[in-house]
Amino acid sequence: MSRRLRWGLVLILGVVGYAIRGYLLGTKFGELNADEAFTGLQALEIAKGDLPIVYRGIGYTGIVDSYVFAPFTMLFGARVVPLKLLTSLWWIASSVVMFHVLRSIRRDSGCEHPDRWAWLGAAMLWLTPGAMMVVSIRAWEAYGLLLATTFASAFMVRRVVLKEANVRRDVLWAGALLGFAFYLHPMTLASVIPIALVPCWTLRRRFRDWWIPALGSAVFVNIPFLAWNVKNDWLSLSQPSPPMNSTWDRLSSFFTGLLPRAFGFMNMDGSWIWGAVSLAIYLLALALMVFGLTVLVRKVPGGIVFALPAALCWPILSLFNNMWFVEDGRYSSVGFPFLIVAMVVGLADITGRLHSRFTARSAFAVALAVWLGVLVLPWSKVNAGPRVEDPNDRIRVLVEILEDEGFRYAAGNYWLMNPIEYQSNQRIHVAVHGHPWGALFPWRPKLPWGVSFAQRQVEVLSQGPLDIAYVFLAGDERLEVLPLPVEQYERREVMGAVMYLPLVPE
Repeated sequence: MSRRLRWGLVLILGVVGYAIRGYLLGTKFGELNADEAFTGLQALEIAKGDLPIVYRGIGYTGIVDSYVFAPFTMLFGARVVPLKLLTSLWWIASSVVMFHVLRSIRRDSGCEHPDRWAWLGAAMLWLTPGAMMVVSIRAWEAYGLLLATTFASAFMVRRVVLKEANVRRDVLWAGALLGFAFYLHPMTLASVIPIALVPCWTLRRRFRDWWIPALGSAVFVNIPFLAWNVKNDWLSLSQPSPPMNSTWDRLSSFFTGLLPRAFGFMNMDGSWIWGAVSLAIYLLALALMVFGLTVLVRKVPGGIVFALPAALCWPILSLFNNMWFVEDGRYSSVGFPFLIVAMVVGLADITGRLHSRFTARSAFAVALAVWLGVLVLPWSKVNAGPRVEDPNDRIRVLVEILEDEGFRYAAGNYWLMNPIEYQSNQRIHVAVHGHPWGALFPWRPKLPWGVSFAQRQVEVLSQGPLDIAYVFLAGDERLEVLPLPVEQYERREVMGAVMYLPLVPE
């Protein structure tokens, strides 16, 4: 493939990928939710000199996204679309890793056209289907980066197992990436453990070549995280969430709800896109993945490094109590790229058995057309809903009202507070009050304020009752937290939100 053709393909894929994301940003998926807004708020605080180690109010989750976005906020302030597109940068990085992974795999397997299959895998990941396309425009802290990091760690581990290039350097990189993935989010253990099992077994007696440098680099990248835990009485280990369902229920829901949504077979509401047809295609896709896993194990040198996380991450992930929520597909991030590897490897093996020159040359175009036409575009059209002029119009209006009425402080519903502070560029300070989600978790007594800035909570709630406006979602008005009698507030309904503005006594 010529250089001009390669860059032309990169340009086409880039335009198509961002066109789909741009379309979704103009629908309900373009609304910045509270968790995303907190990523931006942490970036704003970092720009002011704050140097957090973990996600404020949680006790785990690396905040690299906020550090990366902080320079942007210093230049341009709080912006919604750039924040939501931040995760797409990690998707680009993951797609580049996918290209190198599949090209290496196909070359080592004696494939005639390794680059073609590498381009297919990279395109499939970049033009990600279903709910994963929405995840790629969510500014959720670490979710896009952990996908790239765990996948890159597998790539480096395979190089170590096959003893390619500079082994010591690759061991250091492999250990650092595995450790960094753990720092980003504990759920990455679902992939990190299966990936690490391969060199830990094959190099089990090579203490100087594997164990010492790999463990050393993994610990090194976690020094800030470990120091933070030492300072805070190992807070990351003292907050197990209560189980919402059984381990078996969580595991089965991954295959009946999480993966169908992630791959674009199932709508957000749990219905199949095309009914029984989508179910049948999903089962065929699972069969292709299983076949690809057998090819990885039996025919690809070092392929087990990708096969193990693809197969084992789901039972390991089901051990985490908070993995019960499958509606938005986010938790598939830890295993998603490995399943794509399995699909491409399986498809390449089937194509090779057909001995058809036409099939070999057309596989990329046909597979990508099916990927887009069956999984990506139909799901986006059905689930995104109609385009709107401004998905964040409600928060914009709330901010305008608060500022016009002279309020610098607001309290109330979690899902409204962080977006208000972010979209006001912190001209309005907020506190979660009267809404337990994101504010008070009884199983985390050492983190009383949940996803918020503890100092901000104290600052806002210590203001006089005439200085704080309260904002709730319609149907969820927590009037018991109002410091004044309800008749001393002006009640306004604004686009699904209800404001309580204190009246100044005459």
